[in-house]
Amino acid sequence: MSAPITRTSGQGTISAIRDVKVESVSTTFAMVMPEGGRCTLAIRIGPNKTAEGSACFMVGDAVRYTLTQGLDGTSLKVQDLVKSGVDNWVT
Repeated sequence: MSAPITRTSGQGTISAIRDVKVESVSTTFAMVMPEGGRCTLAIRIGPNKTAEGSACFMVGDAVRYTLTQGLDGTSLKVQDLVKSGVDNWVT
């Protein structure tokens, strides 16, 4: 049986997009400034391109995300980044 998980929705604005390379693997993160001015969140966005080749997320985009956390206060994760007003979720 797994530990209970709490989910919280949040909103913010993308302040930067960074590619992080570890060994030969490159991953893209959006740096999101949550509403209310709390600390910046780094959210993995995977391939940052549409099928047509244009960027999905841009600096300045208003976004929504989900925070998940175990009830014991550990294992905080940020996921499900989506532009505000858009119903297509990207994990």
